[in-house]
Amino acid sequence: MKKIVVLTFACLLVFSLAFAGGEGKGGGGEEQIVLNAMFLGATWGVAAKELAKEYEAQTGVKVDIELVGRDDIHAKLALAIAGKAKYDIFNIDYPWVPEFASGGHLYPLDDLVKKYNVDLSEFLPLALAIGQWNGKNGDFGKGGTLYGLPQTIHPHLLWYRKDLFEDPKNKADFKGKYGRDLTVPKTWNEFRDVATFFHGRTDSEGRNLSGWAAQATKGYGNIHTLLTFIYCWGGDVFDWSTMKPTLTSPEVIEATKFWADLLKYSPPGINDYTFAEVSSDAAQGRLAMAIHWSWSAFEVDDPTKSITVGLWDFAPVPKAKYSVPHLAAWPIVIPKTSDNPEEAFKFIAWLENAENDVRQAHMGGGDPVRKASYSDPRLTDQMIPGTDILKFRRYKALNEAMKTTKVRPFFPQEETWEITVSPYLSAVQIGEMTVEQALKEANAAVEKMLKK
Repeated sequence: MKKIVVLTFACLLVFSLAFAGGEGKGGGGEEQIVLNAMFLGATWGVAAKELAKEYEAQTGVKVDIELVGRDDIHAKLALAIAGKAKYDIFNIDYPWVPEFASGGHLYPLDDLVKKYNVDLSEFLPLALAIGQWNGKNGDFGKGGTLYGLPQTIHPHLLWYRKDLFEDPKNKADFKGKYGRDLTVPKTWNEFRDVATFFHGRTDSEGRNLSGWAAQATKGYGNIHTLLTFIYCWGGDVFDWSTMKPTLTSPEVIEATKFWADLLKYSPPGINDYTFAEVSSDAAQGRLAMAIHWSWSAFEVDDPTKSITVGLWDFAPVPKAKYSVPHLAAWPIVIPKTSDNPEEAFKFIAWLENAENDVRQAHMGGGDPVRKASYSDPRLTDQMIPGTDILKFRRYKALNEAMKTTKVRPFFPQEETWEITVSPYLSAVQIGEMTVEQALKEANAAVEKMLKK
């Protein structure tokens, strides 16, 4: 077993007070600076709230973090920019960057980056891009004004039960049926064969298996999964030069047909599956594979929640023309109405410095946003307690995914677009519409949406 390297949390106590908030802030009779912040009530929000206590001890600046749901963050940010709520920091879903930046409601960070010598080159390029907006629809990754620093990223990965793939009987039966070895799928056609093979089989403990699972619920589920398929087929949902929707393109139709057909190898009730159901089924040994967010891997290795600890492994999503996973990510931004934008930036930069990027991952706070974190032995050498299995074994696949990953449509109306398209996909799932009919009507609905 490799030696587990424990993080030295005390090392941050020597972090420059001059950068982080200034000597004597909140002391010597001065009124304490208090920053009001709102983070998602996920593991990375919990990590930020815990680290904020250290920041106050070091600088005297208190960061009061509320942990809430996704919709609450959006609503409160809207109130803050309207001057009806006092907040300095928001942890947001990245499609809100173009939504709020396009209206001039987020504080630009480029000058503060220069003032405090924050080296942006140390961030993963596509992680940094989630906080940038250049005012052009669809121009993700092409630079622009920086409005937020990334806190966590989690692209889709292919999850697979390594024990099932290594089982001698499974290997023999698969080769007998398909005439080739049972291997981790590298193409979507291979993925379909493996999903078909495992669907309805049992594992060594007698648990019934479904071939695969992914989010498929109406709303923010089915569209999130389908985007990975569309991108892998070389498609997109807009012609960004004309802002015309392209849901009826051959690539989108082919990808959607493949996705819809694969659903028959998923668990019963798949049309209602959210993030939680996919994670739970994986943890309880009911799946052979999944297309799921990288960060969620912590759940299948938690012995208090999972009976498949250490059994899952991870690979890049299969390719059709390409392997292009859909990216989920959460940056941290400052509303233009903040009374303390500079102090807010100091905290954000501190929270996302090189040391704290590693610390947040170590605390279970999400996948790192800096390049060096993926080779830091404090993470790469860490084992699941009581085993000789690497806790962060997903990092190799995750690093590959971050080279090709693609975001949801990067424009101010993205959320409305999702709500518009998703019901048509649900109609395909329950057999009310053909793929061609649903995509034609969805395309027309998006055109109508854009005219409003």
